[in-house]
Order: sequence, then C-alpha cells, then structure tokens
Amino acid sequence: MRQAPDTVGRERMWKLVSLTTGMLGGLLARKLIRATYQAVRKDTAPATPFDPTNPRFSWPDALLWAAAAGIGLGIARVMSARLVAIGWEAATGTLPPGMSRGVDTAGVQHVTRAMP
Repeated sequence: MRQAPDTVGRERMWKLVSLTTGMLGGLLARKLIRATYQAVRKDTAPATPFDPTNPRFSWPDALLWAAAAGIGLGIARVMSARLVAIGWEAATGTLPPGMSRGVDTAGVQHVTRAMP
C-alpha cells in the first residue's frame, strides 16, 4: 500500500525534527550531568569525570557516575520527546505522525501511538 506524498513528507519531517531535538537534548544532558557530578563531588573534578582507564578512579565514583548518567539521560530523553511533540502540535495543529487521540472508558482523553 502506497502512502500519499504529504504523509511521507510529514513522517520524514517528524523524524528529522525529533532526531535533532534528541541530539540537542543529549548534549544538554551531558553538560548538566557533568555539572551535577562535579557539584556532588565537591572537589576539583577532572574535565572528564569518568575515566575508566585511570587506576585512581574508584568504584564508588564509577557507580555514582553511572547512576547520574543513567538518570540524566533518561530524563533528557523523555523531556526532549515530549517537547518536540508539543512543538509539532503547536506548529502544525496536528499530532505527530504515528500518534492518535483517544478516550478511555472513564472518558479521559489521551494520546497513544497508532497501531499499524
């Protein structure tokens, strides 16, 4: 089944916009994670907080860095996806491609991924 050219264009634009927003969100998250790590450590942290080749890098530091990175990147991913969806809807007046609006049994509106 062939899609209409307008639909294909919208899907490509959505992928481009969401990819760009995700990359910018990742860069911002990286800077925030490093700043937070240095604030928590309260010492003169190196420019690269996590250096697995450095034998002086302790296990507690490695675990702290892993936890901070995981939480920070997870938050950044959710926020960037949500912001790009809000921006798409504000700019186009429609939901992003692959999303649909529905109402559950309690009458509450929600947005879900459309099933193929």
